[in-house]
Amino acid sequence: MRKFFVGQFRRHVGTTFVAQILSALFAIINAALVARWLGVEGKGVLSLLLLVPNMLGLFLGGGLGVANVYYTGARRWDVRTLAQNSVGITFLVAVLGFIGVGIAALTGILSRWLPNVPLSLIWVALLVFPINLLSGYLAAILQGLQRIVIVNLVTVLQSAVTLVLNILLVVILHAGLVGALTASILAGVLNLAVVGWLLYRLGARFRPTWNPTVMRSTLGYGLRGYIGNVLQFFNYRLDMFLVNYFLGAAGTGIYSVSVALAELLWYLPNAVGFVIFPKAAASKPETMNRFTPRVFGLTLALTFLGGLGLAAIGRPFIRIVYSEDFLPAYMPLLALLPGVILMGSAKVLTNEIAGRGYPHYNSINSGLALIVTIGLDLLLIPRYGVLGASIASSVAYTLIFFTAIGFYRLVSRRTNNERLVQSQL
Repeated sequence: MRKFFVGQFRRHVGTTFVAQILSALFAIINAALVARWLGVEGKGVLSLLLLVPNMLGLFLGGGLGVANVYYTGARRWDVRTLAQNSVGITFLVAVLGFIGVGIAALTGILSRWLPNVPLSLIWVALLVFPINLLSGYLAAILQGLQRIVIVNLVTVLQSAVTLVLNILLVVILHAGLVGALTASILAGVLNLAVVGWLLYRLGARFRPTWNPTVMRSTLGYGLRGYIGNVLQFFNYRLDMFLVNYFLGAAGTGIYSVSVALAELLWYLPNAVGFVIFPKAAASKPETMNRFTPRVFGLTLALTFLGGLGLAAIGRPFIRIVYSEDFLPAYMPLLALLPGVILMGSAKVLTNEIAGRGYPHYNSINSGLALIVTIGLDLLLIPRYGVLGASIASSVAYTLIFFTAIGFYRLVSRRTNNERLVQSQL
């Protein structure tokens, strides 16, 4: 049984890692294709158009996706109930999102935030919001069922379909910006249809319901983790805005290369975290207490080796791929590596903590790290430039690492004590 448990985990992590690499490859090819055929301005407008639904999803998603993973894995609610609840909440959130965008358009806020972006296309781009939101909610149910291979296949399929549709609409039919936007929408629709069909075969139904008990429990769990996800987003990206504020576009360009290369080390930890979350929800605490520390140690070791390799090849890689002008990104990259390596292994623990039902600890962790990031950025960027931003992020990631260890030890003891009390009753 233990051998099967470990073997299944390795297969799931392996397929997730490969899927992430393939999806990233398709995304790079797709971005290059769109940039070449739409030009700098067209690519910029497309990015802004898709930014609107993506930001709505980030701020209005409510963490229901992670709640679906947890409640499916823990067998608290069945697939049918969670699917119908997801449809109902998507409907409500979509209405709120469209009303919010409408108010922003009427008051002129939208035109100030997105100058030179046609309002008609913004409304079309908003279709991506409910489509991707519901797809994410439903795919999370599959993840909770530990249908990891299927989820990964669907993810790669969407990336591949987006590329094919862009080749057809943008390159062959010369549909330009409208074609690229249409490709994103159609790829999302296909992804939603595939995920919906897979869940339908597992007993899901999609008539929207608003069961107060189900909504309260799923949103209650989701919001505890959702706050952390939003804080973590700012922890990852707020430094870009501060670098731009203090150093301008050139400094931001250098720093973006350092960050992009350093975050390559997170592919494996992200894959491990994706798999260990539902496994923790579905497994006994004592099983995970034995299993997780070994996974944590192995992930840390492999990420460390990857960091050594990146440090060794970083300078020639930057010269070859980005040109000599971006060589100043190498020292900030080295400064980022210690924190990025530790943060990678921390992802194992934070996902395991969420899988045990304590996502609020991750929110606290992210909030503390964000405070440190902002403080150090304001202190170090004016003095040391891009290198200061890297040092600030590295320190914040290191804080997340040690805090995650502390919270994991707390959760491990608590779940053990709860299991002991239940056995005595």
